[in-house]
Amino acid sequence: MRVVRSGFGRWILLATVLGALVRIAWLIDQWNNPIGFEDAFFYHHQANLLADGKGFISPFPYLSSGISSPAAEHPPLFSLYLAVFSVFGATSVGWHQLATTLLGIATVPLIGFAAKEAGGVRAGILAGFIAAIYPHLWYQDGIVWAEASAQAAVALFVLVAYRYVRRPSARTLGALGLAAAIAAMTRTELVLLLPLGVVPLALWTEGLPRRVQLRWCAIGLAAGVGALLPWTAFNLARFDQPTTLSSNLGLTLASANCDSTWYGPNIGYWDFQCAESAGTGAALTGGDPSEVDAAARAEALAFIGDNRGRLPAVLAARVGRIAGLWSPSEQVAIDVIEHRPPRVAQSGVALWYLVLGLAAVGVVALRRARIPSWPAVAPVVAMLIGVISAFASTRYRASAEPAMVVLAACGAASLLSRWWARPVRSSGADEPAEQGDQREHGDHHGDADLDGPVRV
Repeated sequence: MRVVRSGFGRWILLATVLGALVRIAWLIDQWNNPIGFEDAFFYHHQANLLADGKGFISPFPYLSSGISSPAAEHPPLFSLYLAVFSVFGATSVGWHQLATTLLGIATVPLIGFAAKEAGGVRAGILAGFIAAIYPHLWYQDGIVWAEASAQAAVALFVLVAYRYVRRPSARTLGALGLAAAIAAMTRTELVLLLPLGVVPLALWTEGLPRRVQLRWCAIGLAAGVGALLPWTAFNLARFDQPTTLSSNLGLTLASANCDSTWYGPNIGYWDFQCAESAGTGAALTGGDPSEVDAAARAEALAFIGDNRGRLPAVLAARVGRIAGLWSPSEQVAIDVIEHRPPRVAQSGVALWYLVLGLAAVGVVALRRARIPSWPAVAPVVAMLIGVISAFASTRYRASAEPAMVVLAACGAASLLSRWWARPVRSSGADEPAEQGDQREHGDHHGDADLDGPVRV
């Protein structure tokens, strides 16, 4: 297996083409399918309302009764992205499915370049091809879910984080803070990437005085917080109860913390009836979502307090479900209910186990090479915190999948290096550039795999 650095772009292009073919086939299969009265309905119609100049209002009461109720059920970035297409007349479900698919296609090279920064050329190529075919990176594309935007944002975060690891600078750390904010504007729990990603990388940077580390850390956090301020300030000004990134936390907690999800067969999962009894109806018919959120949150926390002896079992079930270790056959059935055909759900579970195992190998391989695994582990930790705080769903794992693929590719590259010779350098005109790249990195990472050291 000869891999030269000058050919990396061609390999990633091939992986991207493969990913596009897979996603287009899925798009054709899902084209203009009914989206139901749920999250996809919200994103699709809010995007059209934004394009019509109605602003961030909830589509549910507006379309049913003409009531303009402020909406912050979800962070705004995915709706804004779809609204760009709506402005140009692409307002149908099919057009928004295509827009979501374009995000999925773009995620493939982002993951490939992120893995290259982490583990080398071979890891980057493997990551690109894994990302191209891995069901958990494409099934939401035809459903108009914000997870597609979250995956693109997390792939960007991991890419920028490893570029900081290789070439630390205040500017790159500021870009990392901005990438974390972009991710938070797709899924709320990803706001944790600011403290989990920016702060540790700044404070672990070798060769810098502590005061410089702290200054760089402040720059990264300021970039992230500054990007989040407009949406947060907008929400604080228009709701009766304090609301920052989203007004949906209370109903999410209520749906996950009730008798059926703590004691019944749905332990660790969620139940729409619990959310409905906590005020979903009031939110859908034009009630102030911030007041519904506060009441539902209080109800959920009261339930947790009254049943805290059951909490360890519930948390174990949530972790087991998200790891695919709690009744996999039941999880496949749940995935089918959540708009995945059985063949997609089954292949997704099978490939998840492969990715999980290779990711564990990747963490060890990076550690042995003195390359930090934390830039890819941080999104996984953020996802786990979100799951433990709410409930486990394969869909909730989506934001961590790009990082898992990066780690898995590093693991696969490490295993393959035992059987194949190390990559061969290009010759002739390419050689000086390759040597210069090695001098810039301070190691041989330009064309080798997992061979640190790095500066963080």
